Amino acid sequence: MEIGSELFTSCPETLRTIESYIGRISPDNTELAQWFNSHASRHKERIAFDLNMLREGLLQRTRVLEVGSIPLLLTAALTKCKYEVTGIDISPERFAYSIRQLGLTVLKCDVEREELPIEENEYDAVVFNELLEHPRVNPIFALCEVFRVMKPHGILFLFLSSPNLWSLMGIGNFLFRKRAFSCAGDLYAEYEKLGKLGHMGYVREYTSVEVTDFLGKIGFVVEKLIYRGTYSSKKAQAAIRLFPTLRPFISYIARKPARA
Repeated sequence: MEIGSELFTSCPETLRTIESYIGRISPDNTELAQWFNSHASRHKERIAFDLNMLREGLLQRTRVLEVGSIPLLLTAALTKCKYEVTGIDISPERFAYSIRQLGLTVLKCDVEREELPIEENEYDAVVFNELLEHPRVNPIFALCEVFRVMKPHGILFLFLSSPNLWSLMGIGNFLFRKRAFSCAGDLYAEYEKLGKLGHMGYVREYTSVEVTDFLGKIGFVVEKLIYRGTYSSKKAQAAIRLFPTLRPFISYIARKPARA
């Protein structure tokens, strides 16, 4: 398995593409505006890296399924880059106006409980970013559905990102704060988000070994781990330069075998 490490700063052009959509996207419910603006500001660079990685791995016109489309920044950017993108979200009506204005395709589906409204072997690639830490029911069902709708072919891959529980912060939280999280804070607040925002907060974070084993049991072959993210502390930054596996996030590139 290949191990990679993301750069510490994203491509300025790609970041500008993501930033250009922040002012064009807004939730229909004004109560969600604060969450959207905060999320977009905190995650725009990560999403820019996501866009870069997908553009490096996929040809234009590739059919891409993005599970967990809201807040639409990656969905819109991929569409602009001439990919055939279909988004999936538990409640796309939260951003119905922006979806119409940007000409996006976002289907409504609770991926923890409902089959994806898609035929088998339809998509060349699936993006499943920042979702595995959120399911409150059973992620096996969701990932089996993803496996079902992907085309079995050597160049096709699942692109999945999640917090790294065995990161510098995760280890510190466990040893000194007695918290089994690397990124999440108050566990009650994470569950409370379901009522306030329409989606779950952090429920469970994982190590790379756990995710690789999990995806293997679904049927995927994990080919590459990419350690990602930075810290504000200079000492922490120095540590992750020496030991990239302590970075706060990981992306996994996994393929559906030709004979699945």
